[in-house]
Amino acid sequence: TMTSAKQRTKANAGDKSSPPPPDDVAKRSPKAAKGVSSPAGPGLLGRALTATFYLALVAAAAGLAGFYLQRVRDELSQTSRRQEAAAARTEELAKTVEAVLQQVDTMRLTVGSFESSLKDGQSELDKTNRAVRKGEAETRRIEEVLHKLQNEILKDLSDGIRDVKEARERDFSSLEKTVEERLTELTKSINDNVVAFTEVQGETQSEVQTLREKVQAVEGLSALKHELLAVSTAVADLRASSEGKVEVAESLKAQVSSLEERLQTRTREAESTVQEMEEVKAAVQVTTSSLRESLSATEAFLQSLSGQVKTLEDGLQEATATLRALEQNLQAKTASAAQGREDWELRLKTVEESAESLVASAAEQSEKLESVLSKYDSHESALATLSRDLQTLRPSGSGAEDTDVLSAVRKITEAQEAFSGDIGVLKNSLDELQNAVAAQDRAQKELSSLDEGQKQQAVEHGQRLATLEEAMKGQTVADSVGDLQASVSQAKNDLQRLRTAVDSLVAYSVKIETNEKDIGSLKTLMDETKASVEALSIKLELVQEKV
Repeated sequence: TMTSAKQRTKANAGDKSSPPPPDDVAKRSPKAAKGVSSPAGPGLLGRALTATFYLALVAAAAGLAGFYLQRVRDELSQTSRRQEAAAARTEELAKTVEAVLQQVDTMRLTVGSFESSLKDGQSELDKTNRAVRKGEAETRRIEEVLHKLQNEILKDLSDGIRDVKEARERDFSSLEKTVEERLTELTKSINDNVVAFTEVQGETQSEVQTLREKVQAVEGLSALKHELLAVSTAVADLRASSEGKVEVAESLKAQVSSLEERLQTRTREAESTVQEMEEVKAAVQVTTSSLRESLSATEAFLQSLSGQVKTLEDGLQEATATLRALEQNLQAKTASAAQGREDWELRLKTVEESAESLVASAAEQSEKLESVLSKYDSHESALATLSRDLQTLRPSGSGAEDTDVLSAVRKITEAQEAFSGDIGVLKNSLDELQNAVAAQDRAQKELSSLDEGQKQQAVEHGQRLATLEEAMKGQTVADSVGDLQASVSQAKNDLQRLRTAVDSLVAYSVKIETNEKDIGSLKTLMDETKASVEALSIKLELVQEKV
């Protein structure tokens, strides 16, 4: 009984442990294969498409970054070439401005020499005016002395004649004494007057000589001298006759009668002399008035000329200040452009380095993506194998196999998490790459704005130079020089008239000719300056066209 039970137990165990029939295995394996392959096929295709999309995206980003980097390099090279050309143009403009400043300094020196010569001419005119006034004063003094002498002589002679007539009516003896006394008094008075006249004549002889040299047109003074000499001779004769003491009354009467005749003659001569003196005085006054008018006209011309010279000097100073300010502005703009160029070169180097680092990081990320995809493929294949093993081992249900399956599932989960982390890192890298591309776009925009700013600065410089040219043209330099030439010709005519009256103005005429030469040189210099400004404007227009 026990033996039959053991046999039955072995048979049951053999039945249980015996393999299934082939038909059952064949029927079961397609089901298992279907169970495994049906969920794995669509997942692998989606993941492969995703990986391919990421690879294409990374490749497109790398290509776009390289394209933008090459474009930025080309634009930076063009910008550097434009900056070098602008720096060369700025240096050329600075040289031209320096040449214009040198011409302005030369013009200022010429104007200074012209003003000094005008001051010398003014001092010469003042000296001539003082000499003419002094001559007028001396002439008036001589007229007063002669008039006083004539009045005294006439008064003494009239008193003597009156006394002689009164004494003739009285007594011959008393008449003789009276005539003798009167003649003595008359002789004394004449002697005193002659002494006073001699003193006055000695004092004023040199002044009259100087006045005669300065006023040669007044020839009536020579006739006056002859008349005065005749009067002096008559007075000397009268003195000699009085010293001889008339012996006879008849001779005294004859002398008195002859004296009366002489007095009448001298009176007529004195009247004619007075008339001549009045004519001479009128001529001197006319000459003096004409000289004063000429001097006043010359002074007014000199004042107007000095005002015009001052106006021109102020205009030159304003032009010089404007040119200096423009030069300083150009230097400041050049320095700022050089500094900005250095800054942009540094930023360009930084951008290039960042672009190179981004390209390297993109290559590294592509390598990482390939490694991740390979890991993903290996994980997918491992997962598929594990799924097949799991489906195969699921009917057995042993504990050890379940533990192995759980550990494999855990490893697969960890691999998926690591893969998800790699995907996140890849996304972050792509974001950084996009930010770098955006930064390159901003840098490109800033470079274009810098180029536009430099163009705007060049245009502003051109406008300032054009404004300066219009200001220098607006000064009407040619009109001012024409007015100066007309005024100088008028002054030359006036000075020629003054030269005929006063010989001392000959030297001033030489100075006037020198001033005319200075004005001619000033005109030439102004023409050269105008030509330089026109050439500068032409160069500026060429620079603007090139810019």
